[in-house]
Amino acid sequence: MKIFKSQVKLLALTLLSTFFLLSCENDTTDIGANLIPDKLEGNKTFVDLVAYNISNNDTIRADYNTLGSGLIGIYEDNTFGKSKASFNIQVRLSTADEIKGTIQQVDSVVLSLNPAFNSSSYKEKKIILNPGSTSGVDTIKYVKKYTLASYLGKAGNSMEVNVNRINTFLESTSSKFYSNKTVDVGDKLGTALLGDSLTSISVKTSDGKVISEPTAAGYRIKLDPDYFYQYFFSKKGSANISDNSRFIQYFKGIKIQPVDENSKFMFNFPVSKMTLIAYYRYKDQSSDNFTPATYSFTMNSAYNSMVGEYNFYNRNTASSQFKQQMQNPDKLSGESILFLQGMGGPSIHLKLDDSQLEAIKDSVQNHNWAITGAKLKFYLTENVQSKPDYIYGYNYTQKKFLPDLTFYSGLAGYFFNPKYDFETNPQYYTLNVTKQIKDIVEKNKPNDEILVEMGNFITRSTNSNEYLGYSKTTRAYEPFRLTFYGNKNSGDKKLRLEILYTKN
Repeated sequence: MKIFKSQVKLLALTLLSTFFLLSCENDTTDIGANLIPDKLEGNKTFVDLVAYNISNNDTIRADYNTLGSGLIGIYEDNTFGKSKASFNIQVRLSTADEIKGTIQQVDSVVLSLNPAFNSSSYKEKKIILNPGSTSGVDTIKYVKKYTLASYLGKAGNSMEVNVNRINTFLESTSSKFYSNKTVDVGDKLGTALLGDSLTSISVKTSDGKVISEPTAAGYRIKLDPDYFYQYFFSKKGSANISDNSRFIQYFKGIKIQPVDENSKFMFNFPVSKMTLIAYYRYKDQSSDNFTPATYSFTMNSAYNSMVGEYNFYNRNTASSQFKQQMQNPDKLSGESILFLQGMGGPSIHLKLDDSQLEAIKDSVQNHNWAITGAKLKFYLTENVQSKPDYIYGYNYTQKKFLPDLTFYSGLAGYFFNPKYDFETNPQYYTLNVTKQIKDIVEKNKPNDEILVEMGNFITRSTNSNEYLGYSKTTRAYEPFRLTFYGNKNSGDKKLRLEILYTKN
């Protein structure tokens, strides 16, 4: 009886393998060909899968340990509904400055945010500052406006934001906070209208002399100088501002939040570039003249606790299909449409077909197949204007990286999750899983489940290939949202595994 069962299993695998051999397409693409010496042209076949959405209950870890960037804005569409993002951060005493003099006058206080921008896309305006000069040399102010790089919304949108003192103590950088935390606000410190472009200003003379170097392109939000005089500078010598342990209990931090509930604008910005600078003048009792100075509060140290506060309070305006899949996804046969969103929105769960992988394995072992490439293509259902650079996936079963992320990291031309091509091929995102599939069919590794999410893995530094961990990603501050064709489709845009192979 055991022999008979083995013969039946072998026959089934042989039939499946024959099916793949007959149904494969000759293809002259060299995808994955850099993994073999001579860049041999190969054949293509497919493996089906089941993919469905996982609801993350609209919340995510959003604290010092997960936020490399802050996220601010409000955005609404007819698919995902409405969401809002605010950013809270502790303010700490300067590490280098002190309050000078016995008498101070605060001229201005400026909070600066410096989101990523496209340095090659800008408009420049020249303003002559001394018209009518008889010297023949003009002083010219150059104003450059750059396009935001990480931005959800249509061009031309603007958004009013408030900066408030907060009443909630943010504890320490080791504290665990989730994005549904409510941070209470206190006094308003300032307000600003933010557009979809960033400004940099420099001043030169017409004969080329530099009066002031270009300022960093960003948003400069002016805060109330009188407030900072009353609650900070006038407190010189008091216990409340004597050290940070007291100061973060006294002045707990600030919240940056959108004001207009109808805004259609979201952006993120690196916390490492945040500054809060007070420009003031000081003198002693016996002095006649004031001396200018600055006080730079610490905003981006290893001790500034922070919270990204996200509110998906209007999922009722989302599409009926979205709401149905969040409540009752089809985990047995998958879905026709898949939803992906940053900041705690839904993720995508997928599992490759075991029997079809067994047929591939049989073809490799018994029919001289050599796998040269394997990838998942996620076709967009619509070419929305605002999209992220990356999506990523990891081994959901074992909670670790897929081997392709690090195995081929030093191989030129091979990327686990290549950057989305906005120009030449805007139809789909790709995850290359060649090593994952080769391990399954050649080394009998398990066919583990994969979770796909918005964003990218974080490396130790900009030029490093050392990843911090499978859970260290940009997902917590990605504002974007995408919809893909799922596995319940026919045609080329169906979600499935594409395998390239050669046959000797």
